[in-house]
Amino acid sequence: MDFFVQLHLHTSESSRCGVDSARDMMNACKRAGYGLVVVTDHFMNANLRQTPGMSWKARVDALMSGYRAAKAEGDRIGLTVLFGWETFTYGPEYLTYGLGEDFLLKNPGIDRLKPAEYLAAVRAAGAFVSHAHPYRKAIYIPRFEPITKDVDAIEVFNAGNDDPAWNKRALRLARKTNLIELAGSDAHDVTRVGYGAVRLDRPARTMEELIALIRERRGQVVGVMPAFEP
Repeated sequence: MDFFVQLHLHTSESSRCGVDSARDMMNACKRAGYGLVVVTDHFMNANLRQTPGMSWKARVDALMSGYRAAKAEGDRIGLTVLFGWETFTYGPEYLTYGLGEDFLLKNPGIDRLKPAEYLAAVRAAGAFVSHAHPYRKAIYIPRFEPITKDVDAIEVFNAGNDDPAWNKRALRLARKTNLIELAGSDAHDVTRVGYGAVRLDRPARTMEELIALIRERRGQVVGVMPAFEP
């Protein structure tokens, strides 16, 4: 049985660069054939919808608002929705899975840690971390060398990459370091949700189940969902 997972997706509720609402994104994912979606809106140090002077709790709520709306819609339409986030570090960007609101509320200022310190902190708390689009070039991303220490996986296919060579380099890096190979749509609107999926050979309904299957390397990178119509 094929079970399709989306591991990298943004909503307009939480991400400033998000175009479509969580409700619209989840319905598009359902139509595309996903069984599970992880909402990974931008972190406090990235493109989160926040205003100066917000308390840490308010910032956590801002980060989670897209996920909460997505989960409510997922519950309504029969789609499993889980929570993650994407950090920005003036260099490498990381997708963090397996931690939630309690961790964030207990760790104010974690968004200000240097990359190595951040990775050590979330991994110590039990997170699973994937290096997002390690070779992407963009005006907002300075030149850097990917940091793979304390990383579990590498996003070897990111549908938001403009140059296919960036994905190819990421795949070579994953195989050189023997890290788990993952994919993500990096979708900010409904037209992109069907690209960059991971196919599992059995369903997952919780983050613990999902991470366990990924660690067992049961995930296969899929460029385009079979049922997707952009």
